[in-house]
This record gives sequence, C-alpha cells and structure tokens, in this order.
Amino acid sequence: RLTVNAERLAQGESLAPFPAGRDELGLLAERLQNTSLLLAARAAEARSASQAKSQFLSRTSHELRTPLNAILGFAELLELDLQQGPHAAHVGHILAAGRHLLGLIDEVLDIARIESGEMKLEVAPLALAPLAQELRELIEPLAKQHSITVHVGDSLNGLAMLADRRRLRQVLLNLVSNAVKYNRAGGEVHLDAERQGERVALTVRDTGMGIAPALLARLFTPFDRLDAEQGPVQGTGLGLAVSRQLALCMGGDIEAHSELGQGSRFT
Repeated sequence: RLTVNAERLAQGESLAPFPAGRDELGLLAERLQNTSLLLAARAAEARSASQAKSQFLSRTSHELRTPLNAILGFAELLELDLQQGPHAAHVGHILAAGRHLLGLIDEVLDIARIESGEMKLEVAPLALAPLAQELRELIEPLAKQHSITVHVGDSLNGLAMLADRRRLRQVLLNLVSNAVKYNRAGGEVHLDAERQGERVALTVRDTGMGIAPALLARLFTPFDRLDAEQGPVQGTGLGLAVSRQLALCMGGDIEAHSELGQGSRFT
C-alpha cells in the first residue's frame, strides 16, 4: 500500500487511507501524507498566482488598447494629410511601431485568455483551399519585400477540417509570415496539406537557414526569441507559443522540424 501511495503521490493524486502506526512503515505513511498535503497547498498557490497573472495581463492589455487605438487613428489621419510632405516617413514609423505594439497586446491577450480558460472558439467545417488563397493574398506584400516566392500546393483542394476559421487563419498566417521573414533572399515558402485518416496535416516549409537542434526545445516558449533579439527581424517571441496553444484548443498540435542550412518545416 505504501508503494501504491508513493505512485499516487508522484501523479498528484490523493492518497489511499493507511492504518496508523508508530513503527517504521507507519511513520513513512505519515510522512507521505504530510508531503501530499504540502504539495496540494503549493499547487493551490501556483494556481492562484497563475490566475492573478492572467487577470493582470488581460486588464493591462485592455487598458493599453484604448489609447493605442486613438494614437493609430490620429496617425492615419496625419498620413492622409502628409502623403507628399517631408514628414510622411515619420508618420509611417509611428504607424509601424503602433501596429507592432498592437499585435503584441493582442498576443498577450490571447495567452491570458487561453491560460484562464476563457478562449472561445467557433469550430465548424472549413474548406482549406479558399483559406489558403486568402493567406497568399495577405502575405504577398511581405513576400515581395523579402523576394520570397510563396507556393500553395494543389493538395489543399477538396480538403476540409473542423476548426475555428479566424484562429486557424491566425495560426497559419503566423507560420507563413515567419517562414518568409526568416528565409533567405530569393527563397521559397510552401504550404501543403495531407489527409491522415480522420485528421489533416497542414505543413509550412521554408528554405531558410534552419534552427539549431539545441534551440528547438525552446521554440514554443513564450517571449523566447531563440537568441534573435539582435537580428533584423522584429518580434516578441509570443507568436509560436500562441499558435501552438490555439492549435491545442482546436484539438490539434504543432510540430517543428529543422535542419541547419536546409530550412524548417512546421506541421
């Protein structure tokens, strides 16, 4: 019974009753019971701290959105007035920085919603080919800026899945934009799909420099940019973490494979 209780303790389960006794086995059973009570108290404290953090992130993010939207609104009005003036580039910098910050706030809000269990999804049958075409149109300006060619495979035609359309688009847009930004000049990005029984595997593959094996384990850690803080690509380190959590919420997952010098593949 002591062995069973030790296994239950390792799994975080409540312990089975054990006869009281003052011999060595009785004292060991008492220590196990005390340890389980201590672990339960610490788990409750951790849950409380996590809830407090999520509430803080959510409230702070909402408070930041209101003035930021006002800044962006007035900056857009200035952009209309100063299209031909010498300060047009300055207004462009304001808008770019503001939109970057707004994206960060949205990602923090998503993390807070997921951790608090408040993420609401509208899962419905979704055809993949029209969504892929929409993604291509959205990513085209960024791809041209980096001289990247985006290919959407014919394998998406006729395939559908159960998913929240807006959230699936968010996940794929994040993966495809990363594949563009971290690619080499003149590189390629491929979006393909494959039916696997009752599931569909969507794959985003690039021809970039790849990710070192030692860094792959940190890939989905929030705010971890894999030592890219000093690089030319802006980011927060939240995109992949949010994307994976959204995939899990929809009953899926995201896996990453990469080879240095060959590129990366996200499925």
